[in-house]
Amino acid sequence: MQIKLSQALLAGVTYILLLTGCSQRGKQGVDLTESIDLSDFKETTDSVNRSIHYTMSLPVEMARLFDHVGVNFYPDLLNPPDAFGKYTRPAKIALNLGVYGVDLSYVKMFNQHQRSVAYLASINRLATEMGIPREIYGDVMDNLELFIANPDSLSRAAIRLYSATDDYLREDKQEGAASLVAMGGWIETMYIATQIYESDPGNIAMQDKIAEQKYSLNSLIALMNNYHADLDLAEYLLMLKNLRRTYNQFQLYYKKGNVMVDTSSKTISAEGYYLNVTPGQMQEISTKIKNLRTLIIH
Repeated sequence: MQIKLSQALLAGVTYILLLTGCSQRGKQGVDLTESIDLSDFKETTDSVNRSIHYTMSLPVEMARLFDHVGVNFYPDLLNPPDAFGKYTRPAKIALNLGVYGVDLSYVKMFNQHQRSVAYLASINRLATEMGIPREIYGDVMDNLELFIANPDSLSRAAIRLYSATDDYLREDKQEGAASLVAMGGWIETMYIATQIYESDPGNIAMQDKIAEQKYSLNSLIALMNNYHADLDLAEYLLMLKNLRRTYNQFQLYYKKGNVMVDTSSKTISAEGYYLNVTPGQMQEISTKIKNLRTLIIH
C-alpha cells in the first residue's frame, strides 16, 4: 500500500504546527532574517522552483514539505500504543502525547481503523495523566466509533483536541508542557521521514525535504529557548541544538536576485535551488533524530 507522505503525515503534523503556532503567539523575538541565512544565498544553475516553509505556525506548512514523496506503510516505525503506561514523568507524558498524535494520523491515513482506536485511547490516557479536563477529550472518546468510521471527522476532532489542549496548557501557565508536546510531534515526524530515507537513500526528494527542516528546527529551538530554565526541557533543548550543528554544516543556495522571503506566510520562494548536503551529513541527522526519539519514547 502506498500513499503520498504529504497525505500520510498531513494530519499528524497539522496539530504540531497548530500547537506550535498557538504557543508562539505573542512571542515576536525570533530573528527570522538570521534564521534563514540570507547572507549565504548564492548563484546556482538549478532552475527548479522551490518554496520552503521555515516555521511551524500554520497547519499546511509542514505537509507541503513532503509533496511528491511516496512512502509505504511502516507500522514498526511507530511507538506502540500500549507503551503509554510507562510514561509517568510529566515531561515524558507531554512528549509522547505529541508522538502519539503523529502516529494516530499516520495509521489513520492508511485506513488502519483498529490501530487508530488504540492510539486515540492512549492519547486520552496521557491527556488524563497531564490533568487535561475531560470535557476537552470527552466527546472524542464518547463518539469513538463515529470518528473512526469517518476519517474527515476524526481529523477535525484531532485538530480540535490538540488545539484545545494547547489553549488549556497556556491558560494554566504550562507553556513548557505545550512546547514538549510540539517537540515530541516534530521529532516523531522527522523520525519517520529519516527512517524512510535510510531505507531508500536514492530518494533525493526525501533528502531535500529533510534538509529543508533546518529552518523549522530553528523555529522549534526559538520556541524551546523561552523555557530554557525548565530542567525538563533543558536536556532536549541541548540535543536540538546539537542537531542544528549538523544542519549548519550545509546550506541551501538560491539564484542571486530570485529569492523572495514572505515573513507573513513564513516562506522562502526562489526559481533556483541548490543543496550541498552530503550523505554523511544526512546519516548524522538521522542518527541524532533517532537518539532524540529513543530518549523520548523510553
